[in-house]
This record gives sequence, structure tokens and C-alpha cells, in this order.
Amino acid sequence: MIGSAAAPDALPSGERALARVWQGLRFPARALRTRDGQPLRVVFRGLPNAGPGPDFRHAVILTPTGPVRGDVEVHLLASDFRRHGHHRDPAYDGLVLHVVLRDDTGEDTLLACGRRVPVVALGPHLSAEESTLWQEPCRTAVHRLGADEVGRLLDKMGEMRLRQKAYRLRRSGLAIGWEEALYRTLVEACGYGGNEGLFGALAAAVPWQELRRTVAGAPEAQAPAVALHLLARGVAAGVGQGRPGRPANRPQRRMAALACLLARLAGPGLLAALLPSVRAGDVRRLLDTLSVRGHGGSIGRSRAVELAVNAVLPLALALAEEARDRHLEAACLSLYRRLPRPGPYGCTRHLDEALSPGRVTVGAQRQQGMLYLYRQYCTRGGCGRCPLS
Repeated sequence: MIGSAAAPDALPSGERALARVWQGLRFPARALRTRDGQPLRVVFRGLPNAGPGPDFRHAVILTPTGPVRGDVEVHLLASDFRRHGHHRDPAYDGLVLHVVLRDDTGEDTLLACGRRVPVVALGPHLSAEESTLWQEPCRTAVHRLGADEVGRLLDKMGEMRLRQKAYRLRRSGLAIGWEEALYRTLVEACGYGGNEGLFGALAAAVPWQELRRTVAGAPEAQAPAVALHLLARGVAAGVGQGRPGRPANRPQRRMAALACLLARLAGPGLLAALLPSVRAGDVRRLLDTLSVRGHGGSIGRSRAVELAVNAVLPLALALAEEARDRHLEAACLSLYRRLPRPGPYGCTRHLDEALSPGRVTVGAQRQQGMLYLYRQYCTRGGCGRCPLS
């Protein structure tokens, strides 16, 4: 399958060329029609897939009835989908479009789940001129703008993303209280990988004050188990079981790690435990506070950075704006700029490739800037209009 800008080389030569045509959108607009004549438009062509499954992930296609989001598979012949055994593979059930050079079946492609997706045949519409190599403008951004300017733009967009989160948390904090708002955001941030809804519902089912009161009254050695019992009770009450994943990332392990963290913070309280590190601009102290090593699950350095970026710093900034505390606001933004990158995101791989190797240093703030680009431009048909264009 395809893994990067150069990854179509992993495909057979014919499919490799067609994948590059799709990846570069090197075909006329009139080519993008379904078998029954319905016009389609590419909002986002998707991210090349490095592993098994469809060739492009997370594409956005505009149809006459509205946008659809999902995967795209590329073949020379429409019949290759069945010939390769994809019709029996649930990994392809997220397909929204089957792009082929020639449609030799005369019917939409049947998936393992029983759903059919439209086939688009590009072959009759391609010419040498229309197949000219095209690259996203971000791939030349460092050359055109310089590494310093690209870094400045990513910093700006990263700060915009932080302020958007702070705005939402400010409204939440004024409605339900700052500790409760921070608690809910911390819990939800532990539900990464498709379990955000489960953990968000869990936080609402087990309020912070109830959990804190119960845990604070337990012996210190038993506090994590008491916290986990309360969270598990929330799940048993009908919140849900979550989405399974790799063993280290399963909801049960994340819940156990979360219980250890909340047990540690129950005594002083969330704000008292976390805000002094932010006000002091102490990156190491903040990450140490958010990291735990428990028997049932752990929160490592990377996840601690995620909790800081998605919960602690937005809450601190919201508090600073509400209280007009310029010192806290400046300290929050300074700490944000110095936070390390937690790790690469699959959805911004194309931006990493465009800005690498090593030409632009990326920390947590600039990575958030990449996410801002991906969500506000890449997936909304904004390629060519984004700040890096």
C-alpha cells in the first residue's frame, strides 16, 4: 500500500502511476463522475496509507447530497477489487470511492459489509498534459518562505488552536466550575484513539467532587483502587465499553492510569496541583505531575504532553483571560512554546514530509499548528489557500 509521497512505488507499476494521478489530482474535473453520471468533487484526496487496507485514508468527497468522508482504493480494473480479495476484508468497509483506470464490471463495488461504493474510471479522461506532476504547495514552503517564516506561521496557528480550546473551556468553567471543567477535559483527553466519547460520558457520570471526596477519604495506598472502582462503576452504569485497541492503549488500561493520576491529585485539587507549574513556566514539573506509573496502566511523557496541551494549558489560559491575569497568560504561552512534541500524528504525516528532514523544528505548539492546517484547510478543499501556499 501507499505510505508517503513516494510510497506509490510500493504498488505494481500500473497502479503506482494511477495512484500518483489520484494523489496529485492530475485529472480534469469532468472525469470525476459516477457510473450513473453523478458529479463528484475532491475536497481532500486523503492521506497515503503505509499499512494494509485502502490506499488513501480520510478522504473527503463532495457528492450531490453532501460531503462524505472515508477511504479511497485505486486499481487498474474495477474487477481487481474482487480479484485481490478485498470484498471479503472488513478493512475496506470504510471505502467511499473506488478509483480505477477502466471499469470492466459495470457495477458499483460491493464491500464485505454489504454496502456498495461508486466506481470512477479515470482512464478515458487522462492525457499527457493532465498527468503533469503536481505537488501540494506546502512541499515547497520552506524553499519559498524560509524555515523561520514557516516556523512562525506554525506557531501562530498553534496559538490559535490553543485559544480556541481555551474559549470552549472558559464557557464550560463558568457553567460548571473550573475544577469540574478541567477534570472532564483531562478524562476526555485520556480517551484518545476513538474513545473520546466514552471517556467524556464517563466524566459526566462520575463528577469530580464525588470522586475527590471518596478518594480523599481512603488510605493513600488504596486511593488508586478506589478511584478505579468509581470509574468502573460509571462504565457499568451504562456509559459503554469503548473501542478495543492495542493492549497498551485499551480503555481499561487508560482508565487504570487515569485512576492513579486522579488519586494523586485528589488531595490538593486539580487547580492547586497543576496551575503552579504553569505559572512558573516549569515544563518538567508539569509533565512529572501528569505522568504516572501504575500496575494497571501508565501515563508516559508523550501522553502527559497531550494532557497538558489539550486540558491543562487551555484551562489555564481560559482562567487567565477571565481574570485578566496577564502574567498567567504569558507564562502559559511561554510553556506551550517549550513543550516537546509528543510524537507524530498520522493525519499530519504529509506536512511532516513537506517540512522535513530537520528543516523546521517541531514542538507541541507547531504540531498543533499542523493540526489546525489539516482540519481547517487540507480536509476542507483549502489546498492552495492555506498560509503555507
